Amino acid sequence: MANFKQPHVKIKKKGSKLDSFEVLECQLSNSTASINVLSFGCTLQQFKISVPKYLQRDVVLGYSSWKDYKEVFDRQHSVFFGAIVGPIAGRISNARIPWKNETFEFEANEAEHLLHGGKRNFSNANWQLIYFESLPFPRVIFGINSKKSNIHLPGELYCEVTYTLLEKSLIINIESTALEDTLCNPTQHSYFNPGGHATSILEAHSSVYASGVLDLNTDKTPTGSIKKISSAPFKLNSHYTNLDQAFVLSTDRQQASLVAQDGFQLRFSTNQPTLQVYVGGKNPKVGKENVVYNEFSGICLEQQAEPDAPNHDNFSDIYLQKGQKKTNVFIIDFEQT
Repeated sequence: MANFKQPHVKIKKKGSKLDSFEVLECQLSNSTASINVLSFGCTLQQFKISVPKYLQRDVVLGYSSWKDYKEVFDRQHSVFFGAIVGPIAGRISNARIPWKNETFEFEANEAEHLLHGGKRNFSNANWQLIYFESLPFPRVIFGINSKKSNIHLPGELYCEVTYTLLEKSLIINIESTALEDTLCNPTQHSYFNPGGHATSILEAHSSVYASGVLDLNTDKTPTGSIKKISSAPFKLNSHYTNLDQAFVLSTDRQQASLVAQDGFQLRFSTNQPTLQVYVGGKNPKVGKENVVYNEFSGICLEQQAEPDAPNHDNFSDIYLQKGQKKTNVFIIDFEQT
């Protein structure tokens, strides 16, 4: 049953300073759920839900301490648990893009390609706390400046992320503002499990409402072609092994759903055109509550524009002119029907 608490925000200092800011843990809670957000990576570290008829569960994978997140990045073994990924999520082929009639080259960090923004990115930087409030709903806002955070990107980008906890949903709003001509394609990178983070995603039923899927080269970069999907929703369960695909979303309904073995449901919607669905990855550290995660512990639903978009004319335009804004909205609904 729910712990009937008043809406509340609690800020904890973690006793360390990084990138000129205090490392913080922010807890947002209400009568049905609570979340923990770390300033390091603007990371959704915990998402506990307690609703009638179901046992309480923590539906995201993660670590017990912010230092664990930093350690796996320092060792270049991170799987980006719960972080805000960017400024450019996904892969950029050959770590280069067209830029003002020339070519801009990033520092490759996955073979010859760029992955999730590079070695220095949104996920391993410490974000600044901008604002928080308890009413009408618990809400916290973190911000980051790409140039001041030494993130390699053409131009300068400012990004704010707002986590808002409603009674039956969590809204994550990523708003990016171009301070100079630049580009961005961020995402929220939580691994979800509707049965709780100690169970297997193999026990859940997972669906995506999509019209197509991006065709990939053998190195997982897009070819530029889109394969049509005839059935909706598309059932993911039989495709979990080595699943790392970008689905072109339908816009007339929820975009994805996860249903646990006991019937508990999570439903997902976004304003982004694709959902990069990922299952797998080797986790180098023990997770929360001493849980040892495996490749089927959770499923990642990365709401974003198409990976490698600048290198394909038929994909979304992720370039921004100075003063232009881009908003990425991700809604996780836990109302039980």
